[in-house]
Amino acid sequence: MLRRTFPESVPLMDKEHLAATMIEQEVASFGSQGMLMSESCFGELPWNAHARRVAAGHILRGLLIRGRLQAAAFDVFMQLCRQGVCSLSSLEHPVDWVHTSKGDCFKWIRRMLCVFGGVRSDWHALQRSWGIPSTCRWHDYLTPLIWLATMIGRSFTSLDVVFDIIRLKDQLGRVDSDQLKALLLNQPDPDWKSDINLNRSKEWYGSMTFACWLPEAVDPSIIQQEFDDAAIALGKEFYSRLERVEMHYAKFFDISKDVFDADVQRGERDIRDWVRES
Repeated sequence: MLRRTFPESVPLMDKEHLAATMIEQEVASFGSQGMLMSESCFGELPWNAHARRVAAGHILRGLLIRGRLQAAAFDVFMQLCRQGVCSLSSLEHPVDWVHTSKGDCFKWIRRMLCVFGGVRSDWHALQRSWGIPSTCRWHDYLTPLIWLATMIGRSFTSLDVVFDIIRLKDQLGRVDSDQLKALLLNQPDPDWKSDINLNRSKEWYGSMTFACWLPEAVDPSIIQQEFDDAAIALGKEFYSRLERVEMHYAKFFDISKDVFDADVQRGERDIRDWVRES
């Protein structure tokens, strides 16, 4: 299983230059989005040419952590859609990442997701364990949680079944028994209905977090295909971004492709084994 590692001494400057070029391309795809305060130091590094190079390793670590957390959320939602308890139609509208719903249904969905350990990450402890110094860290990272909760809230058919599938899917970390007991004391209201306009912004303005690849405002022609065709198209777009980061991470830290591929094949692209839980 992949752990944080340190680059070997062989042409470090060449590695930094190669990684910095990729990071610059990621910055270019960020567009004109603002930046959340929770992005802190990590959000500022990619915008400075010198920092992109000298902090390349730390940025790559952060991108890998974020990418795999997003992958867990993405895979869970696609499984919910495949099982018919959510719909890809959730992806058609842009997300309002800041002004989220205060309604009881959405709050319950968020509490339900927070039963899983990976969603309750101690971000500073996690980044410290990966060797990311305090000068390069973010403060909080709610993007996968908000995205998954929004997509569920827009199209769920049964929140009980949604929870059961997520638990069986086992990609969001261990279930916290105390959190689960609290959730069971507050069952979902049977009158709650999904709302396709939940957390819908009038126009796309992004998550305001660096390197967010989770789909939103998707072209209707994609999601109106047969599920397998739509899933392939969505997965290709998402995983091309993640795989690019993984490739650069492996090159920078001298991890062989065989080791990296074996890590992915064992299912360790998800977060069960390496996200430190609070």
